[in-house]
Amino acid sequence: MRRALSNLLLCLALLAAVAASGESNGELTLEDVVARLGEPAVIRGSYTQAREIAVLERPLQSRGDFILSGRGLFWRQLSRPEAIVIADGERLLQQIGDGPPEISDDVTNPVVLPFSRIFLGIFTGDEEALREHFQIDFSPEGENWTIVLTPIVEPLSLAIQAITLRGREYIEELEVVNRSSDRTVIRFAGISTQPDRLSDEEIELYAR
Repeated sequence: MRRALSNLLLCLALLAAVAASGESNGELTLEDVVARLGEPAVIRGSYTQAREIAVLERPLQSRGDFILSGRGLFWRQLSRPEAIVIADGERLLQQIGDGPPEISDDVTNPVVLPFSRIFLGIFTGDEEALREHFQIDFSPEGENWTIVLTPIVEPLSLAIQAITLRGREYIEELEVVNRSSDRTVIRFAGISTQPDRLSDEEIELYAR
């Protein structure tokens, strides 16, 4: 469960992050960013990730790609160990290498699923949900911007200290600090919203 929850926190933080993408036209406001949350039908991209854990001397490095669509989040780690996470609000599927899929739903793991539903709600552009679950600090810096999300309700507040998003035209960096002060930094590249529908091959990726 701990491994699944750790991966879920990173992936769901990504939902809030990539959903904040959009072109910078003058000084952005938080309302500008939130208004764009539900616009793209499909978001694709790649990432590199560094996890700083207190008991380890060096950060754990990984890389991969993702798809975010109406079918949910497909998150694939391409570096060893290869892994796939799929979250759609009704279930969380995690598969490590060629191992069997581990599926969490309301019956098998009622603790994990609320995270998925909260962040998927944020992705749809629900500003009320954003303000209900987070204290929000928004800082425009010329053409750049920073958003700090501090969880104010459980179970988010029990697991995460803060989520920091930094970007310009698109989200460029996401930082997650959990309650044990471990820190994860995800940097995004190659973000695209076209084509605006999933290919047959991409639909197959979700079919697990």
